[in-house]
Amino acid sequence: MSKILAFTNQKGGVGKTTSTANVGAALARAGQRVLLVDLDPQTNLTKGLGLVDAKHNVYGALLGEYHLKAYPLHDKLALVAGSPALSGFEKVKGDELDREFLLKELLEPVRERCDYILLDCPPALGLVTLNAYACAQALYIPLEAQMYATDGLEKVLELVGRVQRRLNPGLVVGGVFFTRHDKRKVLRRETAEQLRAQHPGLVLDTVIRESIALGEAPHLGQDIFTYAPQSAGATDYQALVAEILTR
Repeated sequence: MSKILAFTNQKGGVGKTTSTANVGAALARAGQRVLLVDLDPQTNLTKGLGLVDAKHNVYGALLGEYHLKAYPLHDKLALVAGSPALSGFEKVKGDELDREFLLKELLEPVRERCDYILLDCPPALGLVTLNAYACAQALYIPLEAQMYATDGLEKVLELVGRVQRRLNPGLVVGGVFFTRHDKRKVLRRETAEQLRAQHPGLVLDTVIRESIALGEAPHLGQDIFTYAPQSAGATDYQALVAEILTR
């Protein structure tokens, strides 16, 4: 039975989609069968991995219009496409009984065929995100070590507490990790140290350094290991996956 990991943060632009794509790619390179699910209405994960004009997406599957469709990307790596229509998911399904478990029910039949399912959550803490939290075993929270970084983190941790009490008692926060990190910048270094002190054991050792290659790869529809396997970004995501697996 696969492990379901959700990558989440209330703040946008922190490398959540980049992390979902590259952690998934690294797991697949390590021999794991990985399914990526794009839950963000911006569909950056779908576009950034080169999937264009997908006829089937997670929104249509959630509405029961068709079965869940996974598009193969590489050996052992597949993607369920996202849809801009996910922005209206709460309006369509908000009054439905057990609405928080629709994604869990959708993924259940494919769990035996995967080792890992990675969920790229939207920045909004709405019904789509609740569905992700309700079926995940662990959350990973990317953030930038800068002013106001704790705002998004605290909101996520608050929601996690409510989900644990009401929907998914087995949910844990697997870890927080810093993206676009530059240890030479005093503010970023101090913010990282502050968060490590506030949340001991929660902040991962691995940091994802600022990397031009990480920004370039999605424009070519590639993960970092395909685009620049010798880059700092590839090295850092390889290390992040190694740390995730040990935890």
